[in-house]
Amino acid sequence: MKQAFIDRYARLTSPIHRLSTGFKIKFTLLLLALLLLGFPLLGFTIALPGYGIYTFLILTIALLSRVPFSFLLTRSALVLPFSALIVVVNYFSGNLALAQMSETLIKSLLSIFTLLLLTSTTPFHEILKQISRWKAPGLLVIILAFMYRYFFLLVAEIEALERATKMRHASVSGWKRIRVYANIVGLLLIRSFERAEKVYDAMRMRGFTGDLR
Repeated sequence: MKQAFIDRYARLTSPIHRLSTGFKIKFTLLLLALLLLGFPLLGFTIALPGYGIYTFLILTIALLSRVPFSFLLTRSALVLPFSALIVVVNYFSGNLALAQMSETLIKSLLSIFTLLLLTSTTPFHEILKQISRWKAPGLLVIILAFMYRYFFLLVAEIEALERATKMRHASVSGWKRIRVYANIVGLLLIRSFERAEKVYDAMRMRGFTGDLR
């Protein structure tokens, strides 16, 4: 099983890594607010140079951070199928023009790249500590902590199901293959619920009161 933690490069040594956690979180939120709220108000044609400057800025930060570009780009690309699906659905419903479609894809790619820079230069537990100091809702902090701790188990489940599918349904194609993967998604959901219940019962037996220490 490969443990692919989201902050695998957070303990490198670079000028970006040495910045305080609070500053990096605030700067990331400022960039996201500019990207998702500021630029759209200008219109795509006027904001296009702004997107170019934004891209140059985060690429410079990535270069200074020494985090591999291959890691940042491949992880950022994972969001594109979901963004493309949203664009296609809105296009056929008549809600998006070509400029809006392009802007949606650009914003999704840049926003996930920005968040990856934060998690790749800051240990995730430090991010949780910082937002706790800022009085973030305790439930939100707990959910994020458990997502981080058990994410690699979910990846292991997906890998096991994928291997089983290749062994049992190697020759299946077309709609039948889509049906097989739909069953996998349902099975993964059931296993996730079962694991969540087991973890919850184990924590209650150990006296968990809802506060992380």
